[in-house]
Amino acid sequence: MKTIEKLVVLIAEKDDQTAFNELFRHFFPGLLPFAFAIVKDRQKAEEVIHDVFLKLWENRKMLTAIENISSYIFIASKNACINFMRKKKRVFTNVPEDELVYTVVTPETHLVSAENVLLIQEAIRSLPPKCLLIFRLIKEEQLKYSEVAKLLDISVKTVETQMTIANKRVAEALLKFLPEYDSLIPLKARTGYK
Repeated sequence: MKTIEKLVVLIAEKDDQTAFNELFRHFFPGLLPFAFAIVKDRQKAEEVIHDVFLKLWENRKMLTAIENISSYIFIASKNACINFMRKKKRVFTNVPEDELVYTVVTPETHLVSAENVLLIQEAIRSLPPKCLLIFRLIKEEQLKYSEVAKLLDISVKTVETQMTIANKRVAEALLKFLPEYDSLIPLKARTGYK
């Protein structure tokens, strides 16, 4: 197989459909479980991936301007999955969105009022994009750190670092609005230390 960079050049400069098919075959096996984890339907996940690649083909002349095509394709796929879910008025699980945080924080949070749940969700939504994606894949989709690292083509250490950041920010949000729960938040989540 040609390097990804060479494929991108062939696609962008020569409209090479064979190179484009090879690029698709390279990324599809990793994108499918990634998209499936979000849309929860294999056929819909495949459709979303095909749509992403259709847009890539339509905009192929700009491909060489993209620094990291792998990251670009995964982020485009993630965004396409999220847009698909919004259009279908579904969320990542069968749980209503305002209750989703209960599966994300700790078991003790079932005592938290709906108002505070919204504050916690806002803290989660305010995470940097990469951090938010990793947080959701681990907490909502129940993937292991190693699975997320492989899926996003990053190191396990990067996943650990991003989860530390995410846990610390969520814990800070909890403590800001719920100081009475201070004893329920593990020290490592409050401080960012293990």
